[in-house]
Amino acid sequence: MQIHKREVLLPDGKLRLIIWQPASPRLTLLCLHGWTLDHRSFFGQQELAARGVRVVAFDRRGFGVNYLSPGLERELEDLRLLLEHLPGPVYAYGVSQGARLLLRYAARFPVSLAGLILQGGLVDGLPSEATEIPYLHYAALLKAGDHRAFSREWLAHPLMRSGVPPGKRAAVASLIDGYAGRDLLESSSSAISEDLTQVLPGLFSAEDLPVWVIEAEQESEARRTHAHFLIKECGAKAIPMPGGHLCHFTHAQEFNSRLLAALGLSGDRANSGD
Repeated sequence: MQIHKREVLLPDGKLRLIIWQPASPRLTLLCLHGWTLDHRSFFGQQELAARGVRVVAFDRRGFGVNYLSPGLERELEDLRLLLEHLPGPVYAYGVSQGARLLLRYAARFPVSLAGLILQGGLVDGLPSEATEIPYLHYAALLKAGDHRAFSREWLAHPLMRSGVPPGKRAAVASLIDGYAGRDLLESSSSAISEDLTQVLPGLFSAEDLPVWVIEAEQESEARRTHAHFLIKECGAKAIPMPGGHLCHFTHAQEFNSRLLAALGLSGDRANSGD
């Protein structure tokens, strides 16, 4: 395995990629992180390169070291341009807000993807608990410069705590150390008005776009409900997992094993170049 860094030119700047590159890639896994996180949350997936999976991660607008103007709508165009630079087949994997973005993207540009893997995302148009993440409260803390209170409260939230082994809590905390809240202070993380509930069922079957949903044992009830919609109404296949909302990070080895099995890559090891 080799680690490559690459830049994709966007209209307003550059998108910096980190790529875990096997010698003989079978497919590309494009990873989209969740809210308050960044590309580091996928470090555990670099081991997939030993099975021929090219793993690509990056910081979304407003997160990590990506200082481009944040905005969910602008990220759809970022994805379109990014995918033009990735060799196929490309399977897109999204966590939480990243999964929500992928559903919106697939509704507009389904033929650009070979498959979707979704974890803990909400489906636009389905009922959801508006107060599950108190964005306005968090924005007020950040606007007041009280990053310590924000971190303390967010790390105590069920999405960040449920299913996280005690030995992993410090690692989870380190993931949000660099979060400055630019997406909350400069745009809205929760403003989603598009209804995909009538679009996705026909889209996934008509376009023959395979979809897998990660079902973590300790995921929130609201997000489990949305996952069940994708499974029952859209034909997505479930991948059961231990842990909670961040199971790919807290239970990386088990996650990688189950993902490889779902993608049909759990047989002989590929030539990784190690």
